[in-house]
Amino acid sequence: MTKDPLWYELRNLVFCKEFARAEGLLAADPCLFDLCNSIGETVLHFLAVENDIEGVAWLHARGFSLNTKNRFGEPMVFEVAMLGRKELLLWLSQDGADLFALDAKERNILDYLRKNKDEKRKRKRKRKSKSKSKSEEIVQFLVRNIPGLTQIGASEK
Repeated sequence: MTKDPLWYELRNLVFCKEFARAEGLLAADPCLFDLCNSIGETVLHFLAVENDIEGVAWLHARGFSLNTKNRFGEPMVFEVAMLGRKELLLWLSQDGADLFALDAKERNILDYLRKNKDEKRKRKRKRKSKSKSKSEEIVQFLVRNIPGLTQIGASEK
């Protein structure tokens, strides 16, 4: 984990679409490809969580991995899914992200989303809602749009 100012500089340059300066920074310090922030996110991982598709695509085109995990063992795609970033999820699946990855607790993406839905339900027992949760909506979106995802053996909770 790092508090290296170069991680933050690269993040800011890419987020602000200053790609020429970001390119120079990467050329000067190739270690930035693997450098992580204090919670174990590469710059690409961070920008994916922020739903910066253009920044994610730019970094991936330069060699950043789409299959990163944070220090808690959560794959980037799990966090993107949990946040409901459908467009980015489709892009990630088409560009090589592993939607069949497991987290540190050996859960697949569908089980991860369902577990988070259950945890949110427990925290919000006071508020009654008949609408479908965001997590369940994303589970259904993934099952409809990612071939073979229903075959990963997700258990119904």
